[in-house]
Amino acid sequence: MYICFMRNFTKPPEYVKLLAKAAKYYDIELIYSHPKNVDINKEVINGLTLHNNVWRDIEISVPAYIDLNSYSYKYKNVIAFLKKKSTLLNPKGFGSKLKIYNTLIEDGEFAKYIPDTIQINGFDDVMKFIQKYDKAILKPRVGHKGIGVYLINKINETSYQLYFKNSEKTLSAEELRTYIEDLISDKVYLAQQYIQSVTTAGDPFDCRIRLEKNVEAKWAVAIHLIRIGSNNKVVSNVAQGGGVQKLVPFIKFHYPDKWENIKIEFDYLAEYLPPKLEALYHKQTSCLGIDIGIDRDGKIYIYEVNAAPGMEFGEAEIINLKVDYYHYLQQTTSE
Repeated sequence: MYICFMRNFTKPPEYVKLLAKAAKYYDIELIYSHPKNVDINKEVINGLTLHNNVWRDIEISVPAYIDLNSYSYKYKNVIAFLKKKSTLLNPKGFGSKLKIYNTLIEDGEFAKYIPDTIQINGFDDVMKFIQKYDKAILKPRVGHKGIGVYLINKINETSYQLYFKNSEKTLSAEELRTYIEDLISDKVYLAQQYIQSVTTAGDPFDCRIRLEKNVEAKWAVAIHLIRIGSNNKVVSNVAQGGGVQKLVPFIKFHYPDKWENIKIEFDYLAEYLPPKLEALYHKQTSCLGIDIGIDRDGKIYIYEVNAAPGMEFGEAEIINLKVDYYHYLQQTTSE
């Protein structure tokens, strides 16, 4: 059985070699391909197959399943063709951050985990939000890896602190207006309630729950990863500098009286949020990343649901689950 692993990298990342080796255990041949290498006229996919630990060229008919991520969907003609010929294991996504927040709030079950968030249409929106919370996070409506995220702190009625990456500056209201209007002139931004999710040393952190479907096509946690932004005053994404820790030792240390309840809520989100999203959006997917903040009182908040999470950490755990899910598909296909 062939499964095509499609990403928009010209060469397969190193973890794909491990994935291909693991897939061979189930007699599954993993074919790596870029969307550009789909020949719509010939109805074939040109890709790479691992043979004796070396990638070799191969041309195959479109297989029954293609494991791709949301970044591949920009090749619209290719995706339209593949949808007719194959089952795509992951959708384009569940929409923007604000759309997901509003959908979950409207549904109700997970509403308590959503921080107050608005779309910024002008400077007055920011000022009203800061008047309400004193602090606010500004983030792009569509963004990734913590890029373009700011923190605004109200000092008094006439001055404000603006934090970005590892820098801070004090601005007057008029200076802040100029800064914000320039910021939103070419990109849609959100204002979000600031969650004091920081370590005892004052470094921002969040937790990524990395999920994959397993051999029973049920959701399973590959890894809980605490990401600490030790080189950043605003975000905890390790792409911006920082480090990682395991969940349980971290919450035991930082929330000694609350860690058990925190872990119970994490387990609840991991078990019930993924199928809820699939049901609400009528989309099936095979992997997710849920980013969570924990405030000083131990209350947890959903920051983001990532439909195209990376594999930088927990690589072995992710690959094991992913290959088991491929085996489930293999068994389903042969029935």
